[in-house]
Amino acid sequence: MTAFIYQDANAIRSKEATYLHFVEVCGMLTQLDRKKKRIKVDVTSAICKALGWYFPLLAKMGIASVEELVFLKYPYACPYCREKPHNDARCKLVRGAEATVSHADVLRLVDENRALMPVDLNGWRRMFADIYPRSINAPTGFSSVALFEELGELAEAIRVYDRYPHYFYGEAADVFSYIMGIANEYALTLDEDADLDLQAEYVARYPGLCINCGSRSCMCPAVPKATVGRMAKELNVDMTGRRIVSFDAFARDGEAAAKAVFEGSGFDPRVARRLPFDRGDLNAALTQLAFRLANALEQTDSSLAGQLRHEALAIDRAERGTASRDGDASSLMMLLRRAWGEARTDVQRGIRAEDDRTDELTHLFEKRVLVVTANPDGETGKALRIDKEIRAIKGAFNRTPGNVHVEPLTAATIDDLRRALLNQQFDIIHFAGHADHDGISLLDEAGSEVTLSYGALAELTRRQKNVQCVVLNACHSMSAIEEAFAPLVVGMMDEIDDEAAVAFAIGFYDAIAAQRSPDDAFEEGVLAVRTKSFPVDLIVKLRAGKPRA
Repeated sequence: MTAFIYQDANAIRSKEATYLHFVEVCGMLTQLDRKKKRIKVDVTSAICKALGWYFPLLAKMGIASVEELVFLKYPYACPYCREKPHNDARCKLVRGAEATVSHADVLRLVDENRALMPVDLNGWRRMFADIYPRSINAPTGFSSVALFEELGELAEAIRVYDRYPHYFYGEAADVFSYIMGIANEYALTLDEDADLDLQAEYVARYPGLCINCGSRSCMCPAVPKATVGRMAKELNVDMTGRRIVSFDAFARDGEAAAKAVFEGSGFDPRVARRLPFDRGDLNAALTQLAFRLANALEQTDSSLAGQLRHEALAIDRAERGTASRDGDASSLMMLLRRAWGEARTDVQRGIRAEDDRTDELTHLFEKRVLVVTANPDGETGKALRIDKEIRAIKGAFNRTPGNVHVEPLTAATIDDLRRALLNQQFDIIHFAGHADHDGISLLDEAGSEVTLSYGALAELTRRQKNVQCVVLNACHSMSAIEEAFAPLVVGMMDEIDDEAAVAFAIGFYDAIAAQRSPDDAFEEGVLAVRTKSFPVDLIVKLRAGKPRA
């Protein structure tokens, strides 16, 4: 009946558009839990309005009888435990498990209970109350949240309907059951002498014709004015000049952003786990890179070269899939990163120049350095020294571009540092500033000095899976550290000259840029200090499991 009234209006709507109308009015059902009143829409009206769009949606999807569809899944019993009222403990064991849900038993109940199939909305409401009894003391929002979940499942079923129509039928029945659940919860809130006559309430709003235009077949405009702002009542947000003007320019900006995100993600295991290595451009780039590196390393590391060829053949033959797959690229990316680090600079440049896709991929193998600075006292001299140190670090890598990414964290607060270490992975963490026996000096939100203890710094650092070295280029930074909290911790035992600190940074990062190990970089930093005629005995390192050197 309802579908007939609105058949002409729905004839020009897609099934997706009809579903959106249904979701819109389902939003009104939350007022029962939120205790939020809406003008001209009470809970009863919201339930009826939801049903008023539910029935036309099913007609749009080709369902001839809503009654048959719902009863085929809910034959006056829960389809999972096949009991009335449903057995919650049993349902939790079998719900959704294909091996334990007996469809044959459900069909048997359909035949046995067919005489009990309701004939009006009051009967359907009572049936679902018998199957799934509601309680006035039940947790608030259960049915609303469950309905929201079912709407998501129904959306998926509509999206794949043309190829997999059977998913829609069960999900549509589930949505109806939760609308009835909300109606039953609402009925419990009414006075003892009141009852929810859902059949009469629905017919009053859909009496065989459209009550808005008065026609048996609705002739209302496609967007009735009364429905605008019915749900969306927000402030007027001025988007003048903020909308897309050129979609071509928008696409170019989006492509640039996508490239920057990919290249800037660094070697993060969370990225590697989700890389679609089995298909598309990434599959081709990984395969090509693995073979190129294998050929380059054949003479110097035949074992690594063999592993690369094996992995290249494996990913080239990998089953092409979608987002759902069991494997991940973590081990492959670790292998490629190791090989990239061992390759000569001329080999790296040649690979990068050969193909843009491979060039983008190799950015994942860059060393990532977090440079943390703070100047709590606002000392001009200290600020100049910090700026000089940052420039020295960047300068070392500018001479060998493409091997290292430097991430500056200036005027850092403790939360700034915590978030940086939470959201990204780094190979080297470098601190430049002031330190003492208690810890390193950072800023609070007001710009005043606050101390981050070495114990807290150690706890933050241990979350970094890739960190190779922590450099505490500040006076007294190693005076209280007895045990390394990273594979290598470098710092100063006492007060050190600012120029000496900068000289150490220059030597250290020259070696890192030349793809030397952190231990070699430490020795190069000490050598740089010594050649500038500064004392080097205050510069020390701690390696995990070894005594101070």
